[in-house]
Amino acid sequence: MYEMLPEELLKIKSLKKYYADRSPFGKLRGYLKAVDDVSFVINKDQVFALVGESGSGKSTIANLILRLIEPTSGEIYFKGKNIFTFKKNQLMEYRKAVQIIFQDPFASLNPRMRIIDILSEPFKIHKIVEKERIESKISQMLNMVGMSTDILNKYPHEFSGGQRQRICIARALTLSPELLVADEPLSALDVSIQAQILNLFQKIRQEVQISFLFISHDLKIVKYFSDVVAVMCRGKIVEMAKSEDIFCSPLHPYTKLLISSAPELRIVREKERKHDYIERKNIAPDFLNQIDLSLGCVFRTRCLYKVDICQQVEPPLREVSGRILACHNDLFT
Repeated sequence: MYEMLPEELLKIKSLKKYYADRSPFGKLRGYLKAVDDVSFVINKDQVFALVGESGSGKSTIANLILRLIEPTSGEIYFKGKNIFTFKKNQLMEYRKAVQIIFQDPFASLNPRMRIIDILSEPFKIHKIVEKERIESKISQMLNMVGMSTDILNKYPHEFSGGQRQRICIARALTLSPELLVADEPLSALDVSIQAQILNLFQKIRQEVQISFLFISHDLKIVKYFSDVVAVMCRGKIVEMAKSEDIFCSPLHPYTKLLISSAPELRIVREKERKHDYIERKNIAPDFLNQIDLSLGCVFRTRCLYKVDICQQVEPPLREVSGRILACHNDLFT
């Protein structure tokens, strides 16, 4: 156990998850570093966003936090306690406090169960509400997500994607969690429905004291919803700062690439400098395999501003201009 700061809810420390890459004959060829020495803190009542391209390690971190997979090394502390030391009863309490909303609402609900059974299940498993009060609690959850009790005897196939995601959100809220892990919760929905679900998340923040780990590749959504943003590239965090700082004046070349790739986002320049905006067309499109890229910066193969040291030495995370940054080039520090 370590000394926890008053506002701290979840602390990730030096977290790693490596997967062995073997030949068809079983010979070890190297390791896929899905998550490589990641550290951050989520405070109470905060929306902490993880952004990055597909394969950057965002969902692996979510699975590690939920203890769906075990880490290669590193620690995760919830309220000052290491979750990887939890016994059965402690783990059950932890999973009450940390709930997830998955990416695909169509695959998240059992097609053979009625909605009342789906929403009743958490109460029955954790035995936190008397049987006669379960339906009343379900009604409260449905009201919070903008749905009525008329749906209780229906099955998931009778609903649209947006309605299913509202049901998934209601299910996640049934146990009054302290942390909600939202893993690409809007990517499977139409744009108009995305706006409705995002407004619902804002409503939940206003009505319930809850923290979010919000995982997304859509920077427009992250800009609107998050308090703090961590940018991931090939399993590592390369920049972390308050949301407004990331979107108004990104420093890392990879962060600039992500923002320039989002059609409706523009960087607000403090100074007109050549490196303030990186056109996507100027970046080499190939993204090399993550296996055994052990030397140098993880973004060096596509960075227009790499210097000699970038090829051989991995840049450490350090504080620059009130944020955390991993970059050797003095232009960005």
